[in-house]
Amino acid sequence: MIKQVINGKNARTVNANMSSADFTTLSAVLAGECTEWELHSEGGSAATVPFLNFIKFSTGKATISNRYCQVTNVPHVKVSKTLSDIRTAVIGSFDQDYISSTKCDYCNGVGMKSGSN
Repeated sequence: MIKQVINGKNARTVNANMSSADFTTLSAVLAGECTEWELHSEGGSAATVPFLNFIKFSTGKATISNRYCQVTNVPHVKVSKTLSDIRTAVIGSFDQDYISSTKCDYCNGVGMKSGSN
């Protein structure tokens, strides 16, 4: 395993099956500080992961000359909620973009499967 620390803040861990020589070669091109960790064991029992109802949507306001928008990621939405519920909650409440305080007039799903409105 390779642990990568960039600017002392962002730690990334990658599971890589390689020799020490390969690690030395690879670490020369990786940003930040890299540390090699030896894998001692694998396995364990599978955990039951709850369903995560993730949603990503854009909100904004369209004008004659410009379109202002922002994208919002919500990692955990109640399973019973749909994009229609999100629209009801955010239209007129969220700002049109990251700078102004003008409220948005639309909400669209981003990267959603068809039929998930």
